Amino acid sequence: MSSTMLATGMFSQMQLPYGIASLKGRLPALTDAVGHVPSFSRLSPPMAMDFFGVFDGSFGAYSARHQVERLHVAVAVAQGIEDDLAAEAPRFLEFPQDVVGWWRKTVLDAFRLVDDELVAKAVGGVALGSPTVMALVLSDYLVVANRGATCGAVIYRGEEAVQLTSEPRPEKEGQNAENPGGHVVGSTSNLEDHMTTSHAILFKPYDPIPEVLVVDRKPQDKFLILASSGVWDHVTPLEACSFIQTRLCTSPITIPLTIIAKELAELAMCNGSRRNATVTIIPFNNFV
Repeated sequence: MSSTMLATGMFSQMQLPYGIASLKGRLPALTDAVGHVPSFSRLSPPMAMDFFGVFDGSFGAYSARHQVERLHVAVAVAQGIEDDLAAEAPRFLEFPQDVVGWWRKTVLDAFRLVDDELVAKAVGGVALGSPTVMALVLSDYLVVANRGATCGAVIYRGEEAVQLTSEPRPEKEGQNAENPGGHVVGSTSNLEDHMTTSHAILFKPYDPIPEVLVVDRKPQDKFLILASSGVWDHVTPLEACSFIQTRLCTSPITIPLTIIAKELAELAMCNGSRRNATVTIIPFNNFV
């Protein structure tokens, strides 16, 4: 299996660029996976919903690859969700106050469907869905899902690195009773919920039920980073944001986003990472 995966592109409908890189580090193989699918729902491009995901290969490359291929499909079709999207007046548009609840159900159903597929195909054991960070990028907000605490999402807002997900380090997951992420429209859980379950989480570092956030987009948002623990264990959110911002702004020649993503993964390796280091960078400056 290849030790490096790189990709770059631009979504034609809304001109949203991206860059990805995945390095295997010192592990025998590259088991992480990364997905990017433009405008995949029936309401896209008017809805401008683009899918990005980073999937930690801790439970094997097959699990990660299966989620790359199926999770965005499940978001659109699981349990009649696509019918709701395609309706003349979708429920989440008719009742905007329930956007968070609608997206929470959508994402949880999608993860459940994909996990059930993995279990059905498992031979000689129980298949587990990979630790994941997923983002749906819409024109006004982001839908972010995170499970397993080995992947994480950070947005660079002004000069601040806003961590949208729990700290992506399993050994510290029980300490993360608070999500420090900027202006959040809504969440699947609150501080009290985290406090009452933190003791259990400490002894259960992998929870297959994702945390789901709906996060307002702001004019000062510069870019979104999705990455695996091979990056976050050795590069802080602020270091990552500062590194990307410097590379985007100081060079006289435009640097491909793929190169910047690869350089960030390499920085994690230089700082001591032994694991797969997978990065997705989505800048917002061309999103109109």
